[in-house]
Amino acid sequence: MKGFQVLFVLLLTAVSADSQSFHLGNCPQPSVQEDFNVTEYMGTWYEIEKLPAAFERGKCNRATYSLLTDGMVKVHNAELLSNGKINSIDGVAKVINQSQPAILGVSFFRGVPDASYWVLSTDYQSYALVYSCSEYFGLFYIDFAWILARTRALTVDVISQLHDKLAAAAKRNDRPIIGVLAQEVYSPKPNQTAYIAASYVKFLESAGARVVPVMINQTLEEYKTLFNSINGILYPGGGVSIISSGYERAAKIFYELAIEANNRGDYFPVWGTCLGFEQLTYLTSGKTVLSHTNTSGVPLPLDFTNETKDSRMFKGFPPELMKDLASEPLTENSHKWSLALLTYNTNEELNKFYKVLSTNTDGKTEFVSTVEAYDYPIYGTQWHPEKNAFEWTRPYIPHTPSAVKTTFYMAEFFVNEARKNFHSFESEEGERKALIYNYNPVYTGHQSGFEQIYFF
Repeated sequence: MKGFQVLFVLLLTAVSADSQSFHLGNCPQPSVQEDFNVTEYMGTWYEIEKLPAAFERGKCNRATYSLLTDGMVKVHNAELLSNGKINSIDGVAKVINQSQPAILGVSFFRGVPDASYWVLSTDYQSYALVYSCSEYFGLFYIDFAWILARTRALTVDVISQLHDKLAAAAKRNDRPIIGVLAQEVYSPKPNQTAYIAASYVKFLESAGARVVPVMINQTLEEYKTLFNSINGILYPGGGVSIISSGYERAAKIFYELAIEANNRGDYFPVWGTCLGFEQLTYLTSGKTVLSHTNTSGVPLPLDFTNETKDSRMFKGFPPELMKDLASEPLTENSHKWSLALLTYNTNEELNKFYKVLSTNTDGKTEFVSTVEAYDYPIYGTQWHPEKNAFEWTRPYIPHTPSAVKTTFYMAEFFVNEARKNFHSFESEEGERKALIYNYNPVYTGHQSGFEQIYFF
């Protein structure tokens, strides 16, 4: 099982694709072994099967793992070459995130990034299914997988079951469904007590997702059922309370379910725009932390931080678009409250949870405008990426080619995050009944800031 060596060789020499498993897009984020016990996993494992890998030249491959005193794992891989000699290599492995001990990084060479090592399934005594994936330039990825055993053989039934698990893990979800949270109508009417602006729906649909409205004032069990049916959730902008509203209650439930799911390896993305961004600050910090700013109806360029270069959100953006975002007023702001950078820097819950990707200022207060969580697929923009392409009622909304590209690159990023989740509805009928297509948007451009609104 000398497989991880290839990941480093690829980085240095860009080997040919003759026998590698190349795919367009980003790596999947498969579910891993729950409550993984590293200690029980130690010992010798024999390779039963692997995805094609040119770097493995021998046979009778085996890997031996042993715990080191510092909590890391010593790795010894060996294979039998055709000339009868044993080829071996030593390395170390470490748990990347203590909340997900089944996700490790393995290193065989100094100065080269760790290779991923995901334990998808194991009973510790007989079999293990291991997956590894490496991304390149945000354009394609190469993945590998191994079926391992404590002995030199596994039954056909066990191998078949592991094949099925691997097929489910390595695929990408090409039918993502994302929930968009509704909120209370300021002046409710019969059958119009909650709403979703249609631009959020179009935003997600433009990148290949379908949308389910997440209604307010549902039961906890109804929300849990919906959570297990959708592949991500978006908290839209608006004007309701982030402390006490149906919007806040639903957002809190889905936030907590997402944290719990991601901690056990179930990748579930969350996005907050404007009010949704503000809601995330409250949910993460447990307190109101916002400051009043003069930022209502203002397009601004983004002041990118040093964290941006390593961000997940912007890594797929073309350099010329990043340049335009930094120099042109392409992000529309419609908020009166902001997370001041000073508040972020002095709030332990926020600065440990989120990295700041961009800031802005109203001339008096520097505020946080774009964030992503360090350890979770949770993202927020104080500005409105959906408006550039789909809202036309206000003169300060930018519609330049770069502004519209911003809409679609943002949408593509979040929808691709949702593709990494594999929740689904229990039936096609249930899915059809839940989709936004069961509702008709109403034209409201003559009287509001939204061209169209879905009322519920």
